[in-house]
Amino acid sequence: MRYMTFLGVALLAAASFLTAQDIPTGTVVPIMLTTTVDSAKAHPGDPILAKVMERVPLPDGGDIPQGARVIAHVDQVMAAHGKDPSWIAVEFDRIMIHNREIQVKANVRAVASMMAIYDAQVPFFEPDTTPPSAVMFAPVGGDPAFRPDNPEKSYKKMVTFDGELPPGCGGRLDRESSTGALWVFSPYACGVYGYGKGLAIVKDGSEEPVGNIIVGSQKNFQLHAGSGWLLRVESQSLPTDAAAQ
Repeated sequence: MRYMTFLGVALLAAASFLTAQDIPTGTVVPIMLTTTVDSAKAHPGDPILAKVMERVPLPDGGDIPQGARVIAHVDQVMAAHGKDPSWIAVEFDRIMIHNREIQVKANVRAVASMMAIYDAQVPFFEPDTTPPSAVMFAPVGGDPAFRPDNPEKSYKKMVTFDGELPPGCGGRLDRESSTGALWVFSPYACGVYGYGKGLAIVKDGSEEPVGNIIVGSQKNFQLHAGSGWLLRVESQSLPTDAAAQ
């Protein structure tokens, strides 16, 4: 009996080790919203759902799989009134990793409209007789570039970029030790794309209160399902068993 008890405890510990994932601070996670948020209709506490759009490899050998659910909520919202602008404060709460919920805080590097996402996936230049490695795309926030010859090695990111980042954006997102899981975004992507000049990231969530992201405009706006967000994890807490909740 003691042996069986010991074996059961050992197996449980092993299972916990295998399912617990470490998401280091700075990990880039490209997502797509699957719900629409309207600044004129949203309320604090409203859920926001999204999904991971490209596999994110993790240092411990695990990953955040493509298609993983991401759960966020509206923290605060203000509709436009007269000359007062509208804004939505969003907080990303949890990422589902292999049936486990990892609680996280994240900031945002870039937001792209559905049309900007679509345009980034249409070949910029595609000769009839060239290999796939010679197909050119124009990623969100970057100049046209070729897909890499070895997508697995480079985690499907674009390659060989030139350019300067907008003020306040920091360094490239594909620096050494980062994941490089950028989906359709350039490593230089920073800010809002495809929404015109009206929408802006007022607070990216990297400063206190950490994880509180504010997007605003001079008029009411929608963050549509199908829009893309390039997130960076700020911190995580211990995983919880979603099935037990």
